[in-house]
Amino acid sequence: MLVLSRETGKRVRSADGSQVGRLRDLTMRIGTDHPTVDRLVVSTADRRRLLLPWAAVAAFEPTTVTVDLPPKVTPFGGDSDLETDELLLHRDVLDTQIFDVRNHRMTRVSDVLLNRTPDGRLELVAVDVSLRALVRRLGLGRLAEHLPEDAVDWGDLHLTSTRGHDIQLATSTAAVHRLDAHGLAQLITRLNLEDAHDVIRTVGRARAAEAVSMTHPDVRGRLEPALHPLSTPSPRRRFLRHRGWRHNRPLPVGRD
Repeated sequence: MLVLSRETGKRVRSADGSQVGRLRDLTMRIGTDHPTVDRLVVSTADRRRLLLPWAAVAAFEPTTVTVDLPPKVTPFGGDSDLETDELLLHRDVLDTQIFDVRNHRMTRVSDVLLNRTPDGRLELVAVDVSLRALVRRLGLGRLAEHLPEDAVDWGDLHLTSTRGHDIQLATSTAAVHRLDAHGLAQLITRLNLEDAHDVIRTVGRARAAEAVSMTHPDVRGRLEPALHPLSTPSPRRRFLRHRGWRHNRPLPVGRD
C-alpha cells in the first residue's frame, strides 16, 4: 500500500537519467469505486508545470519516477487543462473534508491510500482519516505506530473541496447519489449552505424534499428555498454556520 504524502515530492527523471523535475500531484477520473491514476503533475526547475500521461511512466520506484517523455508534453496551467471528471489528489482530496456516507460523519483526509495493480498502475483505494496518518506526516513515526487506523473506502465518500464536490454531484455513480433520505439529511446538515443547496438541486426534488423535512426546523428554513425551481441561486461564497446550525442534527425519521 502506498500513501500519497510519501509519493509527492519524488524526483522525476527521463529514461536517459536527466532530471525532469519533481512529482507534485496525481490525477484520477471520477466514475468508478476504485479509479486508477490517470496523469502526473510535474514541476520543473524553471517553475513550469507539466501534465504527463501515466503511459509515459517507465518505473514508479520508492524514491524516483522514471518517464519516457512524449514528443509533445502538455503544460499544466490550471483546471482548464483537466478533463471535466478529473481530480487532483493532492489539491482536491488531501487535507480536505469529506462526508463518509456509510457512517454519516464529516471528517478530514489525513492521507490518500493507493495500491499497485497487477499491470503496474496505481489504484485509488481509500482515504485515511486517522490521527495516525497525520502524526506520521509530521515525522513522528514511532508515536504513529501506537495510534489506531481509520480508513474510508473511496466509493463511500463525498468530497467537499470545490472541484471534488462539483464533479461528484455531476457523476451519477458518485456516493451522494446512493444516499437515502436520512443520509441526505445528514449530509446537507453538515455542509455549508451553498454546497447543501447544490446537493438539493441535484438529487431531485422528491428526494430532496423528504431529506429537508427531516432536518431541524431552523436548518429547514435555510434549505427550503433550494427546493423551488424559481428560487434565487445561493451566491458563490461560503457561509459561516452559527451554533444552532452546527449542533442541530437531523431529526430521527418520522419526527417533525
